[in-house]
Amino acid sequence: MISKLTILFSSLILFILTQACGIYMQDCQLKLENSVFAIVKISYNKVGETPVEGGICGTAFLINDSTAITANHVLNNTNYLPNPGFKHVQFWLVKRGTKKIIELKKEDLKPLQNIETTLIKLYEKIKCDFKVTEQVIKINDLVFNYGHIINMPITKAHWGSKLIIDDYSLKSSKSDKKGQILSVKKVTVNSNDLRITDKTFIQPSFIANVGMSGGPLISQNKLIGLMSFGLPADSMVKTEVYAISINEIIKEIKK
Repeated sequence: MISKLTILFSSLILFILTQACGIYMQDCQLKLENSVFAIVKISYNKVGETPVEGGICGTAFLINDSTAITANHVLNNTNYLPNPGFKHVQFWLVKRGTKKIIELKKEDLKPLQNIETTLIKLYEKIKCDFKVTEQVIKINDLVFNYGHIINMPITKAHWGSKLIIDDYSLKSSKSDKKGQILSVKKVTVNSNDLRITDKTFIQPSFIANVGMSGGPLISQNKLIGLMSFGLPADSMVKTEVYAISINEIIKEIKK
């Protein structure tokens, strides 16, 4: 006969293991978040003058210590342009976790339009906590995403020969979602900013917003995809969203 003490001891062990597992998962997620950036775009007409216009336009994340990645429609060689009515533009990566500000140049971008992806070359090495490996992706698996909303995160900046960001805060800019995988399927899209033919995409269950494109889709703390596009196309809120499979990205990068 099992004693009450034995049952109590077993329950205590189970509680401790559950708490330790939760702490471990939170620690893993914090490490992964430290490899995520908001992409900030600012347009202006003349150095030293206002108005300026812009803010967060998307999300990016590290795939190794010297390369970040985002969605091609968020940033590429052809849309590296100021907003209508402005003459100049600057783009930056602003990092979650430990703060870091990285100004981007057009020549640092390598578009891979057929997989709706852009590679971003970094000149300073930053520790990447994502392991980019091929994954088995299953329907109903739980997923989460790091993303952002369209707002202005810059809290301090000044003019030199161009605009220089001194400080920022992403506390009110985060749009992180959780859900499960609804489908994994081949997708073909031909629109103004998307040219995709027969590539594997993952459909998560969560609703998304503009600003989340380019962020990582994660399952069991493993990178499984990059948030790509959503529907309706002309809405700020996307009720149907898709991420390109990390397997497609690896395949293309290896070419």
